[in-house]
Amino acid sequence: MLLPEKMCRILIVGSKDRLKDTTEVLYSLSLVHPIDYLEGDEGLSIGTPFAEASEVSSRLLKLRAIEKDLDIGEGASAPPMAVPEVQKRLDEELTGLEAQVTSITESKNQLSSRQAALENEKSLLMPLTTIPLDLELYSGYETLTVFTGVVREDPQALAPLGDVEVFKSTEGQFVAVFVTKEKAAEAQRILVSNGFTEVVVPKGKGSPAELIKSIESEEASISKELEEAKEKAARLRKDNLGLILASDEQLSIEVEKAEFPLRIASTKNAFVIDAWVPLKQEAKVKTALQSKLSESVHFEVLEVKNRKEMHVEDTEHDHDIAEDTTPVKMSERKPLSMFNGFTELISTPKYSEVDPTAIIAITFPIFFGLMVGDVAYGVMFAVLGFIGLRKVRSDDWKTISTMLFFGGIWATFFGLFMFGEGFGMHFATHGTDITWSSLLGIDFPHAINLGGISIPLGVFSKLDNVNTLLYISVWIGVFHLFLGFGLGLFNISMRVGVKHAIMEKFGWVLILLGMALLLPVVVANVNNILAMDFGSMAVLAPLGILIVGLVISLIGEGPLSILELPSLLSNILSYTRLTAIGTSKAGLALAFNQIALVMLAPMGGAGIVFGIVIFMVGHLTVFMLAIISAGIHGIRLHYVELFQKFYLGGGTKFNPLRIVRKHTSER
Repeated sequence: MLLPEKMCRILIVGSKDRLKDTTEVLYSLSLVHPIDYLEGDEGLSIGTPFAEASEVSSRLLKLRAIEKDLDIGEGASAPPMAVPEVQKRLDEELTGLEAQVTSITESKNQLSSRQAALENEKSLLMPLTTIPLDLELYSGYETLTVFTGVVREDPQALAPLGDVEVFKSTEGQFVAVFVTKEKAAEAQRILVSNGFTEVVVPKGKGSPAELIKSIESEEASISKELEEAKEKAARLRKDNLGLILASDEQLSIEVEKAEFPLRIASTKNAFVIDAWVPLKQEAKVKTALQSKLSESVHFEVLEVKNRKEMHVEDTEHDHDIAEDTTPVKMSERKPLSMFNGFTELISTPKYSEVDPTAIIAITFPIFFGLMVGDVAYGVMFAVLGFIGLRKVRSDDWKTISTMLFFGGIWATFFGLFMFGEGFGMHFATHGTDITWSSLLGIDFPHAINLGGISIPLGVFSKLDNVNTLLYISVWIGVFHLFLGFGLGLFNISMRVGVKHAIMEKFGWVLILLGMALLLPVVVANVNNILAMDFGSMAVLAPLGILIVGLVISLIGEGPLSILELPSLLSNILSYTRLTAIGTSKAGLALAFNQIALVMLAPMGGAGIVFGIVIFMVGHLTVFMLAIISAGIHGIRLHYVELFQKFYLGGGTKFNPLRIVRKHTSER
């Protein structure tokens, strides 16, 4: 469960005329992770795609173009179609569908281009509507030059030139200047000095205002045609969505299979497949190949990959690089596999180390539940997570739903038995605080008896027992870090031997042990550290263990290991966030409860209404903050504090040849 599944490396050799059958068998098994061949071996070369690859790729490209034109994205969904139906309809309907979509797209493009041209023409005509001149009056003169444009200031200096006529808009910003050609240069200089910016007059005849009306009429007609084209595209999309999605999936599968030879080595007459297979499934792969292909292919196990690191000086073969490329098959068993996303968010584990998913699956929901610790929030989280796991398709949202579901279960557990509260209020009487007992007039018990065993319903108060809860959080951190160092010892001893493990990790185990044994003494004397009996065994024994661990670390890792001591202490104290988050949430809930139930509700009438609003909005706020804070800080304690003690990551994910169907079915 902790280690990735053991892998073996296999070799499949056969004649080229059986490659297609071999490919079909391997895809049907979903167990073979091929090693992509890179040219370099004498007599071998990268294979060539099957004959149908070009045609299938072309059809897929046409289909993708249709999807783009019909705005069909990755999130689109439709009921799955049977593969034979997909293949039949694809042959019969793809060409016609492509022609319809192309016609609509071309029509939309032409209309859009004309619409843009009209808009540009309209923008040029708009300034001219402020001057009572037809378009043909701005050009066609032999002795006159016409300047049209926008000015910053009124060009009064043009008046003394004579032989000039100026038309101005009502605001005075747009001008049309008619001047003799002899004085055109001087007129232009005066205009420029007044901030003149030329506006080009479009060619044409008639009043600009009338022309704009004509343009707007044409624009309205074009808009109507565009809407009709969009409606046609929408109907095509609706009527053919299932076929398009299913065809895309089927063609993608066929292209992948047809191009598989590009991943393997081949000669003129034979093929060679180098691949990884889970050791437990090796016999199944061999049996399937022999039953379908008889003796026409050769199957051989090259090696069973161990987890010990191999170095260049240890071997003359290429096994020293295999450790980095051996694929890692993570657990597929539920509920453990539901937490794979949290591990992969950082990195896929290496083949030669512990897969931390099992640790995350156990401790992360516990941390989440401890920080929330409320029955009401916990139940809502669990229900929301359950719905998400049933409904969502995205891997990211499934990961979040997993956190909410399992974290909600633990939040309910801790909220009931450890804190005895819901919506920030204790169930049973708790001093003068507002509780569910006082609110509902029901005397909730502090404990229940099951089979003669008294089970408490709320041992701690998040706001009254902060010191105790902080102390518990520190011990949780100590045990969590012990787990990390223990896994680090195991990983290193497995990869390079026990000696290296002791020198690298055992010293830190002793240092942490010394700190843990010293912790109760320090806490007992926290108010007066100097009064602590430094000569007692309670102090000397932990210090001795700590010093021995430090010496081992110095020998194994050098003087820099001393600098890691504050970091280890910081790691331990970081777990106090388990209490801090819960306390802050409880404080917020208390504030909203006091405002809603103690201050507003007793007023009656509007006070009750405002009280209900404050209660709902307030607890919705706490609910959202709880998801964010408990989720982020809970997983952070794994990524930052725990993983640094043992986890390397950077492995290759097991990615076998397989067919994943979402929009099609083989039945």
